[in-house]
Amino acid sequence: MTTHDPESVSRNFKGRTIVLGLIIFGLLMSGSLYVFQTINTYQFADTQNALAKAFPHSRPRVEGGRLKGKQENPLTFRVTMAVSFNPHQQDEEIQKMTERILEIASENLTLEEYEQAELHFYQAVPEQKIIMRDVTLDIKSWMNQN
Repeated sequence: MTTHDPESVSRNFKGRTIVLGLIIFGLLMSGSLYVFQTINTYQFADTQNALAKAFPHSRPRVEGGRLKGKQENPLTFRVTMAVSFNPHQQDEEIQKMTERILEIASENLTLEEYEQAELHFYQAVPEQKIIMRDVTLDIKSWMNQN
């Protein structure tokens, strides 16, 4: 190798330039994630806020659509909520919450557009596995009952 070999020339970047570039990259990625999340959940914001008000400390998350966007999957309304009790031991409470969640959803969006509702209730116990219970309902039959 010669001393004038162009491959052996090292580039010198100042540490400040690298740190500034990483900060800008992090802000850009965080902003992109925020915009993506806002666009995907915008139509459910009123429902999510109403559920948060009706069920304090439940951290509701509301979504809708087809799983993986495939046409054979039913159009689904999804809610995930934290509960302070074991969801497998409180059937009556889960049933009441299910009814109330669907009532709130029907007040805040057009629930008739969806074929089924998936409600996920979870209890996060520190230092243990999350206890989860899933409830799936046909929206048309629920609307006929109410």
